[in-house]
Amino acid sequence: MHEEVVIIPAYMPDEALVDIVKALTKQGLSVLVVDDGSGEQYSHIFDKIRPMAQVVANPKNLGKGAALKRGMSELLLLYPECARVITADADGQHRTSDILRVREALRGGADFVLTVRDLSGDIPALSRIGNDLSRFVYTVFTGHYLRDNQSGLRGFCVRHVDWMKDVGGEKYDFEINMLYHADKQGVRITTLPIDTVYIDGNSATHFRPVEDTLLIYRRLFSSAWVSFVSFALSQTLALVLTLTLNLDLCLLTVPAVGIVTALCSLLLNRFIAFRKTGFGDGARQFAFIMARYLVYTLGVFAASLFCELPLILALDALMLLLVPIEYLIRRSVYSRRA
Repeated sequence: MHEEVVIIPAYMPDEALVDIVKALTKQGLSVLVVDDGSGEQYSHIFDKIRPMAQVVANPKNLGKGAALKRGMSELLLLYPECARVITADADGQHRTSDILRVREALRGGADFVLTVRDLSGDIPALSRIGNDLSRFVYTVFTGHYLRDNQSGLRGFCVRHVDWMKDVGGEKYDFEINMLYHADKQGVRITTLPIDTVYIDGNSATHFRPVEDTLLIYRRLFSSAWVSFVSFALSQTLALVLTLTLNLDLCLLTVPAVGIVTALCSLLLNRFIAFRKTGFGDGARQFAFIMARYLVYTLGVFAASLFCELPLILALDALMLLLVPIEYLIRRSVYSRRA
């Protein structure tokens, strides 16, 4: 039986991959390795793996996301009885013990497991900055705080494979986009702390700090296009109200902007942006938008009493102020739950 399968995307791997596969198979895990166009000079590594695991190959290097999706596409053909899937990296940064903990969490009923690394210790500066920025941006666009959204060690029930294969992203951007789509479907994400391992200062990674970070954010911004449309709509409505009523009747007009914006966001997400994967985050999102606009309403009303700031400027100032405050609140709530 192959109830759990570990998919490992590999590009120009070293002997560490052989050790990983050997250790996992000894623990009863099936392994599917995707050679992402490594070239003939690495064929000896994959030849060592073949007696222990399935190996499929991309004709050229397509990127980590493409390799993961190739593995997912081949998964049910090679392992039709698979019930749970784990993704892990090929460079040895994921300990066998942590991979086994992901398996146990899935066996215990978890639907989607996201491992989170302890990023407070001695880690490369670029990795620290990238993860800090990623946490903030992801929280702003999803309304969910995750301490680490870039760990490649994840596990999920096999039923998620169908929609994951269709998620955009061919390189490192696929992983955050996969997480974003899971979040927006309302998939319950279980976080699991793991050890942080950077071998030789993370020298074996193929991650390009600048290019791939920009790619990740471009993908996230592209997937979150509804947020930009909703913001543009709120700005348009606020401008029209500024030119007509301005601060008059702000106790009615500001909540009206919130209702229109929330409904627009809900409909676009449900019927366009996530029509293929499903959208299960509507009620929570609607509630949070309305809660924000309650704060905006009180703030604009205060502005109407104490200053002559135009409606749109008062509203924008409150939006800018609330973003970091909301992030800190979400981080604090997560810390108490963790």
